[in-house]
Amino acid sequence: MCLLGGCKGKELTDYEKGMENLEKQNYKEALENFREAVSDGEDAAKAWRGIGISWSGQGAFDKAEEAFLTALDFTEKSEKNLRTDLSLYLVDAQYHQKEYQACIKTCDEILDEKKEKNGYFLRGSAYLHLDEYKKAEKDFSKVISGSKEYEDYLDIYRIYQECDLNADGAEYLELALEMKAKSPEDFYNRGRVYYYLSEFEKAEKELKTAWEKEYAPAAVYLGKVYVEANEPEKAKDMYQKCLKQDELKAEAYNGLAYCSMEQEDYEKALEYIQKGLEVKDREVNQALLFNEIVVYERSRDFASAKEKMQQYLAQYPADAAAVKENYFLQTR
Repeated sequence: MCLLGGCKGKELTDYEKGMENLEKQNYKEALENFREAVSDGEDAAKAWRGIGISWSGQGAFDKAEEAFLTALDFTEKSEKNLRTDLSLYLVDAQYHQKEYQACIKTCDEILDEKKEKNGYFLRGSAYLHLDEYKKAEKDFSKVISGSKEYEDYLDIYRIYQECDLNADGAEYLELALEMKAKSPEDFYNRGRVYYYLSEFEKAEKELKTAWEKEYAPAAVYLGKVYVEANEPEKAKDMYQKCLKQDELKAEAYNGLAYCSMEQEDYEKALEYIQKGLEVKDREVNQALLFNEIVVYERSRDFASAKEKMQQYLAQYPADAAAVKENYFLQTR
């Protein structure tokens, strides 16, 4: 019973506040929460884990690596699940810094303890970047062994794509197509597979089926298919439909910006980018901000492009493509 003073819910700990901020992708706020949690003597391993994830979310993978190593120091050998979890985050941080040998070593330690699919995937990815193709193939074969997840095949393809080995990666996409679609999401994923294979008519057919079965994300990829097929009006129509779905708005504005950019309507493209940024979808913001730079560059406003690039690199220092683009802008 609540008397006089009224009822108050239990105040969240700093760690709990940090987890809430992580869920909202408020990485800077989460970082402060987890630092406070460490100072207050809360569970050190979990608090340092939170610090590492917060740094990763901001693209500061060197600091993330230090945090995950610190977190591991606070664990007991008996805490196998926590240690595996931390080690997988550590590998991801090492991978993003192109520390491929360290990545392989950490994966070896993970796989000695547990035959973890993500461990094989990350080790295979590191091997591929080191041109150790047979070892990469062996690890990737373990990832897809018995897998009915289209995402596993798509993830492997994207690593081959990163290494400019699209043709080799396409073999995994062909394997994915051997699975039969049973759900709207399956048709969506098959559409994505055909999209990456540049088989746009087949991609359109699968994605339309997913869309007709009310799987909303299919509209985004239909837009991409129409862009590749040089049908900008159809693409814009699909992106306009995406605007009716809150969770797709940012991607829709990004797609509309791209269409406008291709049609050399740079003012309209910037307008769409601003609308997209106002949605505050952190997962799409990076693409929007990068495309903003491209718009200024294409419209030959190199001063604005340079300024936006500096802001972008401060936010996403690990983006190799942007670093290359920045070199181009600095020589203008």
